[in-house]
Amino acid sequence: MIDQMPQAPVNMVMPAQANHLVLVINGVLLLAVAALMLRDGWKTRSFLPVFCLLGGAIASLMEPLFDVMICVWYPQYGQTPLYRFFNISVPYWLLPAYMWTISGQGYLMYRKFQSGISMNQLWLWYLFFYAVDLFLEGPGLMLHIYDYYGPQPMKIFGLPLWMAATNAVMFVLVGAAYRAVQEVLRGPRIWIATALVPVVVGASQISAGWPVWLAFHSGQGVAFTTAASFVTIGISVMITYLVGLYFCVPARAAVKVPAFGRVI
Repeated sequence: MIDQMPQAPVNMVMPAQANHLVLVINGVLLLAVAALMLRDGWKTRSFLPVFCLLGGAIASLMEPLFDVMICVWYPQYGQTPLYRFFNISVPYWLLPAYMWTISGQGYLMYRKFQSGISMNQLWLWYLFFYAVDLFLEGPGLMLHIYDYYGPQPMKIFGLPLWMAATNAVMFVLVGAAYRAVQEVLRGPRIWIATALVPVVVGASQISAGWPVWLAFHSGQGVAFTTAASFVTIGISVMITYLVGLYFCVPARAAVKVPAFGRVI
């Protein structure tokens, strides 16, 4: 019987200096992004940036759940982990990384939706988030502070192209979710904005990534996971398109909305 569970590189050792460098970089980026978000909150008289940042911190606890399914491994040796679940030692730098990437870029997308953007602008932001993910994860992978193992297809600098697609749509959906509920998250209900981030993070990763997750744990090899990767990228693009139809101003104005269940 084929072993359907890819074997993690359990003997990896965390490069100490690289680990510290990544922690410092993510810490500095978090301070910069948090300052910009809090400044915007002060100007708009809103506590949303605070709860958005807290939501990103809580979402970081979901990392081992994703790691098991997408085949990501952090070295168990050479580091004191932030926490450890599913035999996965999650490093300290992942906490600030979640906060500035997911909370920061999600909040940015929310403000773009709020001010009004076109469908073309949405696609440019999607491609921007995609490129940022490649740029940010590539150096860490080349420094061997973590690894995408198993039958991973289509890697650039060690990062599978499908992963950048699920992350890009995640930032779009965080912004869209805040835009969708902004009228009701007022007063005491604003704290719900904290819970919204991990909910959307989980929903976006599962909704776009499930074909690849199943393929990785099928024992069928790279050909099968490559095909699944194209499906995952397609789902990511489809979700972004649907978000644009609803939230992008010109697209929203041009779409006739019939009664639910009717055909235009």
